[in-house]
Amino acid sequence: MKIKSIVYTTLISSLLLSGLNTFAKDRQKVNLSKEENVEQISLQSQTEDVTYFKSTYADSRLNGEWSIDNVNGEKATGESRPTITFDLAQLRVYGNNGCNVINGNIVADKDNRLKLTNLISTQRYCPDAPLEHLINISLDQVRSYKISRYGYEYYLDLFNERGHLIMVLRKHNMDFLNGVLRVTAINEQPNPNDKILFVFDLLENKIHGNAGCNIINGEIYLNPDEARSVQFSNIISTRMSCPDIATETSVLVALEETEKAYGKSDDTVIFVNSAGDPVLQLIRVDPATLQD
Repeated sequence: MKIKSIVYTTLISSLLLSGLNTFAKDRQKVNLSKEENVEQISLQSQTEDVTYFKSTYADSRLNGEWSIDNVNGEKATGESRPTITFDLAQLRVYGNNGCNVINGNIVADKDNRLKLTNLISTQRYCPDAPLEHLINISLDQVRSYKISRYGYEYYLDLFNERGHLIMVLRKHNMDFLNGVLRVTAINEQPNPNDKILFVFDLLENKIHGNAGCNIINGEIYLNPDEARSVQFSNIISTRMSCPDIATETSVLVALEETEKAYGKSDDTVIFVNSAGDPVLQLIRVDPATLQD
């Protein structure tokens, strides 16, 4: 596969530097619907204690995948959004600019200073990726960052060497879903089968587990335009004959109906459907307590 270095383009660079001080970010507020009675949190900007990723000066919240919200005020739209993933363990950055794959290195320093170096991109031509070049140039210009939490989402502001805002990214605060969870209720009815549990991996966007008898695997999708959004698709299952197939079927249907997830302070997670009705209740499990 051919690759090319990401370089400055004089014309686009001049566009990036114009009008940045007057750009106001649109922090989309969440409309509280009936399912919000599961657990509500403030939609104001929230102050959190900053922890630094081991052996780096980087804010730990920087780690993971971010959806690009806008570049120089240009809104990213469409179902397939450009994304950037910061891998602080490897000090690597990678993602998709809406067309091509991007890779590079992370240089993090004190006071939220950040530089992305050795950036390269694949060379595929895409006529429907209007932000591709702006994203490439903006990433090359990043010199600092700021992370804020607004309600259910984190926002990442990236600045150039003059302190001008050049890119805004966001990610859902869905870390509560990562890990091993056991199903305790199905459609608000207690579930007596403690073998029904799933492993959720948001970094890989995968779900794996035991639906009661059969093993299932599937994909996780987080809608960047919907707070608390989570959907499960392409679920495949083994086909063993099971004595309680009705319960297993109910679990699989509930996963397919899930539209949002809510984490509570007691390690309980609630999945709700499009009407806001709870379809699954789960609780976090310590993997060390599970038997083979």
